[in-house]
Amino acid sequence: MTNLERFYRSVHGRDLQPWERQLAVRIAAALNTTTDDDFVVHLLLVYMSTNAITNMYNELVAARNSLAEDSRDLIQALTADLRRNRLMTYVLLGVAALGILVSAGILGTVLSLSQGSAANEARLAAALEACEPRGSAGSPRGLGIGR
Repeated sequence: MTNLERFYRSVHGRDLQPWERQLAVRIAAALNTTTDDDFVVHLLLVYMSTNAITNMYNELVAARNSLAEDSRDLIQALTADLRRNRLMTYVLLGVAALGILVSAGILGTVLSLSQGSAANEARLAAALEACEPRGSAGSPRGLGIGR
């Protein structure tokens, strides 16, 4: 077991994968040394750490973009709901105002009918009183009409 394999196993808890081994060979060739050199091991670990950090950063950016897009969708939906609710509020206020006007009209009609009924009752009472002296004095009211 080489120094690279031993160190990699102690750090990551697994053996080198083929692409990681090939990367170590390329690094060693670029530095004109062997894969057993400590500097190659450290460069490979730095590369792996940087790669992991880059992957996490890319996932965070993707999550942020997804969250921003979802937020935009939520804001658009909320704006549409508020617009629809505002319209519904105005419609309901109009219906309530119309209901008040109709109720006032009905109340006016009832009052007019009630005053007309009182006037008719007064006229009827006056007409009955006017008819009473013509009838017999001893007969009770209403009985002299049929005789």
